[in-house]
Amino acid sequence: MKISQKALVIFLFFLFYLIYSQQVLAASLSIESTPSTVDQSQEFSTNALLSCSGCSDSYLRGVFYPSGTSYFGYTQDNSGNWSNSPGSACTTFYKVLQTDLVNGSWSGTLKFKPDKDSSYYNGPGEYTFKVGRYTSSCSSPSAWSNEVTIAITGPTLTPTPTSNPTSQTTVNPTPTPTPIKTPTPTKSITPSPKPTEDSSIQILAFDTSPTPENKPQTAVLGQSSGNAGFYFILSGALLLVAGIYIFIRKNKFSLKDKFGI
Repeated sequence: MKISQKALVIFLFFLFYLIYSQQVLAASLSIESTPSTVDQSQEFSTNALLSCSGCSDSYLRGVFYPSGTSYFGYTQDNSGNWSNSPGSACTTFYKVLQTDLVNGSWSGTLKFKPDKDSSYYNGPGEYTFKVGRYTSSCSSPSAWSNEVTIAITGPTLTPTPTSNPTSQTTVNPTPTPTPIKTPTPTKSITPSPKPTEDSSIQILAFDTSPTPENKPQTAVLGQSSGNAGFYFILSGALLLVAGIYIFIRKNKFSLKDKFGI
């Protein structure tokens, strides 16, 4: 199959364009003079070198991370403000204008500091640090610098205790105080004083017991009119009957003759 001269020229031109554009637009970034140790609340400076011939405006962001893409940290912008925004808000980072590039390169000093309040910060220890270059589209970084290890110092974070359903805690029950009964005071009864007997005063007592029905009552001086009167009458009746009996016994024969008894 023969290739025409015109088609060959177009192919070579297109291949040359691709190779040249990649070389022109390829960006590289490097950092140096980075401290090996920094406090969790301390800012630090790093020298950065950006090489990118024909690049548009660039936004530089420094990040700490323990692994993967768990990025955290603050970057100071051109006005001295601090930003810990994600990459999607890259315009809040340090801006390098296209006009700042001299012969396709720029160098300067950037300031960063850790973000101790980030959920990706695991407390004091060693972290990886690097600087990335974003375009105005704020998509993924077009270039990353070399990585360095920085030890972050500061107070050790206190882990939040988590409940363990399998663990059992023995709790000593608080003894319940037994109420003490207050004894009820006993009323003291003071005996009433007995009336003083006076030999000079004689009391005439009458028997107030109920009088038997259909029985005559006889009041006798010095005696009650109850049972004593009854026995007195009974004794008299017996004596009367005995007297009559004796009388009849003695005069039996005379009465028989006289009355026919």
